[in-house]
Amino acid sequence: MTPIIVLIGRTNVGKSTLFNMLTKTRNALVANYPGVTRDRQYGYCQFESNQKGILIDTAGLDITINEIEKKAYKQTLIAIKEANIILFIVDAKEGLMPQEFEIAKKIRIYEKKTILVINKIDSIRDILSINEFYSLGFEKIQQISSSHNQGIQELIKKYLNPSINLKNEKDNTKISKNKNVESEKSKIKIAFIGRPNVGKSTLINSLVKEKRMITCNIPGTTLDSISIPIKYNLKSYILIDTAGASKNKKNLNNFQKYSIIKTLQTIEKSNIVLLIIDANIEVCNQDLSLADFILNSGKGIVIAVNKCDKLNSVNKKRIKELIKNNLKFLSFCRIHFISALYKKGIFQIFQSIDEAYKASQIKISTSILTKNMHIAIKKHQPPIVRGRRIKLKYAHLGSSNPPKIIIHGNQVKYLTAPYKRYLINFFYEALKIKGTPIQIQFKENLNPYIK
Repeated sequence: MTPIIVLIGRTNVGKSTLFNMLTKTRNALVANYPGVTRDRQYGYCQFESNQKGILIDTAGLDITINEIEKKAYKQTLIAIKEANIILFIVDAKEGLMPQEFEIAKKIRIYEKKTILVINKIDSIRDILSINEFYSLGFEKIQQISSSHNQGIQELIKKYLNPSINLKNEKDNTKISKNKNVESEKSKIKIAFIGRPNVGKSTLINSLVKEKRMITCNIPGTTLDSISIPIKYNLKSYILIDTAGASKNKKNLNNFQKYSIIKTLQTIEKSNIVLLIIDANIEVCNQDLSLADFILNSGKGIVIAVNKCDKLNSVNKKRIKELIKNNLKFLSFCRIHFISALYKKGIFQIFQSIDEAYKASQIKISTSILTKNMHIAIKKHQPPIVRGRRIKLKYAHLGSSNPPKIIIHGNQVKYLTAPYKRYLINFFYEALKIKGTPIQIQFKENLNPYIK
């Protein structure tokens, strides 16, 4: 049985830093800025006995000022219900706060095993400021410094025992959060990418059939990259919601800029990227920039046009043509018209995701690649340079993910960009590859008579 451990506390007490230390990752966004964490963030904590616990980072329980923070508060309460162990984090540097008595009352309602974790003890010399936390009335207490890795191993050994009895175990459905420990490599990681307020979080909520992500019509609701493991048709996936890349870079604060960096890092770590476009807004430079970055990263791509519930077939055809004209370099991608809010056409996306992932891992023999290359040459020969025609001799697969075709020949450095694009498009057509970019590298055959 895998214990579920939730981190609870005020904003900015070090929950996300502790999450990163326990999971040995940098998945949780950390900043000296209140309200950074909004959605539940899941990760795995490794124990000495080679067992794992599921760790949940949550939003602070002390602020519910605006609509987003109220929804973040609800997400935190859901996380408490899911958990077997609660780590109640407090800040020794700031001392005991009145809000923490209220948080303690809320925690006790759920009757879960609770450990009071006194964080940031490295900057405290006066023991009295630490002792005041004992008035909260918790028996199990551990002093740590998450940023300096002090007391964390003691916390794991004393309190995070994986052999605890699990309560309220939920049955797995056709689509469910995967609470069994599986190999990360066996799961297809899908990054949800798009402009702010395009419907990324709403789509994830519709796919997992619960209000898992905070959604709001305020741009910038999602600040961190959040991973949600799910199953669909007996296959495992990880859906990664990301912060939307803001169009107006001048008005970004440092935290929002870091969110964009995390989004780009998420693209690098994913297998497939789901590029989400708003049907009510025309494709702009921002979509082009995102698409170009995804293409250069070599990841498989599926395009989802969201908010299509009121579009007829004529409008859909027009939007499809606009996308093909503006994003010509993504002609190999499948396009889906969906409504995340009304759950229309959303599950067909998985078929294209599987297709793109399979194409990215494809193995093609040298004979097939060389044969198709010669067919392409016969239809459209390479240009003549200095009285001699460029000669392409043979092709082989250099690597997968994405497929890289290496072509050997003479004078290949003189090949023009249009002819290179022609060859790439020909390979897409001939090999019936959909959803993943093909890269071509040209290698000059050395003349054996030149020393």
